[in-house]
Amino acid sequence: MIDIFSIEFWMGILFFVNFFLIIFLFVFVKKINRLNLGEAPPPHTHEDDGQVAAGQAGRSAGDIIRLLEPLVQESRNAAISFDQQITEKKRVLKELNTALDSRIISLNLVLSRAETLKTKLEERQGQFIPDTSSYAVLDHQNQIIGMYNQNLDINAIADRLAIPKGEVQLVIDLKKKFMAMEKKG
Repeated sequence: MIDIFSIEFWMGILFFVNFFLIIFLFVFVKKINRLNLGEAPPPHTHEDDGQVAAGQAGRSAGDIIRLLEPLVQESRNAAISFDQQITEKKRVLKELNTALDSRIISLNLVLSRAETLKTKLEERQGQFIPDTSSYAVLDHQNQIIGMYNQNLDINAIADRLAIPKGEVQLVIDLKKKFMAMEKKG
């Protein structure tokens, strides 16, 4: 399926539009030249042939240029507007992608925590499990990243925060992914 938000798609469309405009221009110039050549020239001598032909060609070229200047300017303005829109769409998509990735991390952390709590609950066979919901998911993420930046390994981080190693690994991997995306962008 073609991604209509990709730059390559819109650049292809712009190429074809410009290609057809150029073909139209050539056809238009050819028609104008035929019209100018089809008119009966005023009577003249052979000495004036070169001057008359040069004058007609100069007038025809000038007329064509005057007719095409607004079209070229409008095409240029459309291309600039198009480029600005593509840049804005890229920015919005990047923001949405970042927000979505953050939500995915939060959901994965919550799921991982729920699985851990379920396992502990099954192990204790109905005993009360202390409430760990006081830790906000975002706070946990920041704690994990902070400890990782202090060069603690995954096992040590998991033991200190009493969370599964998989959760710690997930947060670290996603943080690395975000950093790589920021370097590219």
